Amino acid sequence: MKKISLILTILLVGVWIGMTPLQSGILLTDGEDNPLFFLPWDSEKVTIGWRHSVELTPWKETYRIADNGYLVFESTLYQSYGAGTPDTEGKVEFLPNGFIQVTEINRVIPYYSLFYVPISNYYLKDNEKRYSLSDFIPDDTNVQIHYEQIQVYKWLLLKIHKEVWR
Repeated sequence: MKKISLILTILLVGVWIGMTPLQSGILLTDGEDNPLFFLPWDSEKVTIGWRHSVELTPWKETYRIADNGYLVFESTLYQSYGAGTPDTEGKVEFLPNGFIQVTEINRVIPYYSLFYVPISNYYLKDNEKRYSLSDFIPDDTNVQIHYEQIQVYKWLLLKIHKEVWR
């Protein structure tokens, strides 16, 4: 009976450790929810930047991370007006450097989607640290950017995936 109790205790502790959230961060997945990469994230905001494929100008979108992990679209900064540009919500400001900034958008999304192509130079920015998606994502890949608290088992799977992908 003591052996069974010991085995059950060890099993329960192992399951508890495996399910305990280990780290909060940005989880990059493919279009089918398979994990691609995990970035530990301490900031309350994430900026997603790229070079627009048509206008060939820089764009930035800044999101606040909500308590439930959703992304709250706060602002966008771009140099030229084109398809997909927010124009019906928020406050528009024309900056002296030629950029246009739209703030007070407050659109909430569960995750951010993009199709990664190298020419777009996608990146994520956390305060002053910039992470190029080319370092983590294969070319021509659907990508979803989530904010999550991951458990130990998921963290281990991501570490294994990272080593295999290299």
